[in-house]
Amino acid sequence: MNRKYIIGAAVIALGATAAVSQEIATWAGFRSAAASFTFDDGAPSQVTDAAPMFDKYGYKGTFNLVYNWNPNWSGFQGMADKGHEIASHSNSHGNNMSGEEASSKTNIQGKIKQKYGIVTVAYPNCNVPNESAVKQNYIVGRICNGSWQGVPDIMDKNGPSNWAKVPALMTGSENGVNTTAGYTNQMNSAIQKGGWVAFLTHGFQGKNNGNATYSPTDISAMEGALQWAKQNDSKIWVAPMGFVAMYIKERNASKITEKSSSGSSITYTLTHNIADNVSKYDYPLSIRVKSSWSKVSATQGGKAIDASIKDGYIYFDAVPNGGDIVLSSDGAAVTPGSSASTEPSSSASAESKPFKGAIAVPGSIEAENYDVDAFYHSNPENEAPDYRTDNAGVVKAGTGYAVGYTTAGDYFEYTLDVKAAGKYKVSVNGATGNASAGSVTVAVGSSSTEVAVNSQGDWNTYSESAGDEITLAAGKQTLRLTINNDNLNVDWIKLSTDAAIPAGSSSSVAVVPGSSSSGTQVIANTIHLNVFSGVVRCSVFDMNGNMVKSLQATASSVKDLWNRANAGLNAGMYIMRYGQVGKAMQTIRVSK
Repeated sequence: MNRKYIIGAAVIALGATAAVSQEIATWAGFRSAAASFTFDDGAPSQVTDAAPMFDKYGYKGTFNLVYNWNPNWSGFQGMADKGHEIASHSNSHGNNMSGEEASSKTNIQGKIKQKYGIVTVAYPNCNVPNESAVKQNYIVGRICNGSWQGVPDIMDKNGPSNWAKVPALMTGSENGVNTTAGYTNQMNSAIQKGGWVAFLTHGFQGKNNGNATYSPTDISAMEGALQWAKQNDSKIWVAPMGFVAMYIKERNASKITEKSSSGSSITYTLTHNIADNVSKYDYPLSIRVKSSWSKVSATQGGKAIDASIKDGYIYFDAVPNGGDIVLSSDGAAVTPGSSASTEPSSSASAESKPFKGAIAVPGSIEAENYDVDAFYHSNPENEAPDYRTDNAGVVKAGTGYAVGYTTAGDYFEYTLDVKAAGKYKVSVNGATGNASAGSVTVAVGSSSTEVAVNSQGDWNTYSESAGDEITLAAGKQTLRLTINNDNLNVDWIKLSTDAAIPAGSSSSVAVVPGSSSSGTQVIANTIHLNVFSGVVRCSVFDMNGNMVKSLQATASSVKDLWNRANAGLNAGMYIMRYGQVGKAMQTIRVSK
């Protein structure tokens, strides 16, 4: 067994293989799994109902059209312009589309213009045509439920064993998934497996479905699934079927290599040798490289791409064979906007769209200035359409604005520009007309705090409340404000510091005596409390920032608290936040 010692932010694993310096993510954004929503027959409801619903949550679907059924070409072109995938479902929807593999692709491609062309086909009546012709024209051939044809319904990280038989679970009242729980159970299974799940929908109950009359689906159940996916966006990548297929094939064929480096600049190449007449295979891949830099700018092929720093890695998306990737720490501003890929990214390093530019920290964050399309708000109200038009609950607050009309689970995200790493005090100016106080959570990566919103009897009387400190790295970060109770208004969030001890400082360390039951030694900065009296709060997060355990316990030391907290956890690295009730929370990294 390798014993791990943790000193500040450094991790040393004795006898273990060193961490990979550069890595291509299994799934976009270093998520755990992928999900695709596909639609057959070109129903009118797919234009009027499905596409707006997916756009609302920032997700895109795959829409398989029957050429001779004369679908709403302009409507589907508008969807393609917004990033949805338009695909083939044959010319005539006969019992078997053999002989139409190439012609349906050509015909639909003559009507729909999109970056990658027509690269996906779904078989009418789930009958597989000529596999060779399919593979000559498409990168994906979709069947229906895998169990109907002897293949797994949830694919592993490398996709199906046969790309002409990609499974998709039927949805709807007659023969498929038709509840939110049904969708989320399948996506959870994909997350646990680290794989890919797809769904197949025709029309919607009570909507204008044209020829798509088979097994109509409850649209509210699907919307619930999209809400769940948005809340679990760090784990599940929702993307069109053809895009996921390109990502898998490129990821398995690509390699990233360091080409040259200097003190403030590193150049990489990202290449693959996939060669066919179907696609250029130029979908962006998510990449991270180890780095101790505190700031970064990036280009590929001389064009700016977005990059961010988190947990000792630089994250970015890049296109294979798209030219040299140059990372620079010299502080020179590189303006995104003409990136090497025009495909909207879904990665953790995806280009954010700040409403009024990145927000300087330390400083105040006006709640109504959340990033463009970076929110979930279940109540479509807006008192200030002159300020923002996206119905995310902007309300008047004195001479300014706030966010309101909120429901528990709503959230808003903000791009920060943190000037210096350290611990920052958090306070929130909020109001509620509820009889009792509520709360919000302010989180940046794995560091978070809950802050009260006190009741003053109405929604127009604001008061400031303080939470615990959070730890921020320098550079671009994303802050998420999550609403924990219904009917809370938030005016602003303040992040301030009193020349705090830099996060990750290891200039002075103290070993917590002894070791845990798992044989782990925990080493923490001396700024952390080692001795307690009374009840201690504790939250444990994995290295992706997901909370895996929360508890309150009577503990005498950090070691004692960790022994209680790590029960039932799998072996690995964790972040533990702890503190006595009424006192600031502290943070250490621990290993089991």
